[in-house]
Amino acid sequence: MLPVKNVVILGDGAAGTIMANKLRMLTDVKETRISVVGNSTKHYFKPDGVHIPFKLKRYQNSVKPTRFLFNYGVEYIHDEVILIDVPHRTVQLKSGKGLSYDYLIIATGDRFDYNEIPGYIGEAKHFYDLPHTLELGNSLDSFKGGKIVIGPSSIPYQCPPAPYEFTFLLDQYLRGRGIRDKTEIHYIFPLNRVFTMQNVSDFIEKLFEERDIITHTLFNVESVNGLNKNVTSIEGESVSYDLLILVPPHKGQTVITKSELAGPGGYIDVDRHKLNYKDYDDVFAIGDATNLPISKAGATAHFESEYLANRLAHELSGNVYDEDYNGEIACTTITGAGRAMTLYFSYERPPRAIFQSKMDYLLKWTSADTYFSAMLRGIM
Repeated sequence: MLPVKNVVILGDGAAGTIMANKLRMLTDVKETRISVVGNSTKHYFKPDGVHIPFKLKRYQNSVKPTRFLFNYGVEYIHDEVILIDVPHRTVQLKSGKGLSYDYLIIATGDRFDYNEIPGYIGEAKHFYDLPHTLELGNSLDSFKGGKIVIGPSSIPYQCPPAPYEFTFLLDQYLRGRGIRDKTEIHYIFPLNRVFTMQNVSDFIEKLFEERDIITHTLFNVESVNGLNKNVTSIEGESVSYDLLILVPPHKGQTVITKSELAGPGGYIDVDRHKLNYKDYDDVFAIGDATNLPISKAGATAHFESEYLANRLAHELSGNVYDEDYNGEIACTTITGAGRAMTLYFSYERPPRAIFQSKMDYLLKWTSADTYFSAMLRGIM
């Protein structure tokens, strides 16, 4: 009888959970041990962060217990990774326990680095985790009019469409409250356009113009001045505000840097078609932990996990898997007025932003149900 193979997955977020459950469905529990290391108690569906501050969704429906989300046959280890030793195929945990592996999948995500921007803490709001999302909702409840500045502070950041999605819903919310004519909305973006992909940017910019949303491009945030109520860019522009909604700077996890696996920003360099780290054929990274240009989205983790689970299932059974990951993604994004559009793209095929519908918005609005019941479970 062949020895049991150990697959260790670091991270209990979307990427790690989907990967574990998909691989479990494709492998024999007697032949492959799958262990997931993570230290969260609750799993939050982050895309709902654009709905919750406007009371469009109840936050309780966007959270599930982490342990509940793993399929039978997946071992969940509630612990924290403190060192990854790739040459010796081991992982050290905060509890003192060590894990050895035959295959390692790093899905540790990334983190917010609030200290990178002087003045950010205590002044800027955001909707990228549940506590800050609820706090932002309270700020919006008490807002009576003025100047709102919103946008990402820098690139990269999670869920690239989220800032413009939130902006469209903000415009809708203010109109519903009858204070849109008392409010200026200013959208800032680090590139020379309003979104990373040019054709999507062109589409979004037209919608911004229709809704009287003022844009400031080439705006990489340098500092926030809470006394004077203005935010300043590295490029030298300054914009005043009454309410600042600013996506915080993102960095890779510190354990990645400590383990000497990090490239720029603390992210892991991976082969864009194989998802492996450098020349190792037993170490992979997926989701927000990688340096791939399209990696910072939950949809990416879904498609990466689909590819990698199939690849490892073949290899674990002694077969060769000669398919490549082509960067394929499908992502539904809100465009306001009860509409959304679904973008399909890959490494070689740019998205086409030409069609928005109420059905796409319904797909987006109900996505938490699909996410928890099917996507995380590896069913789709």
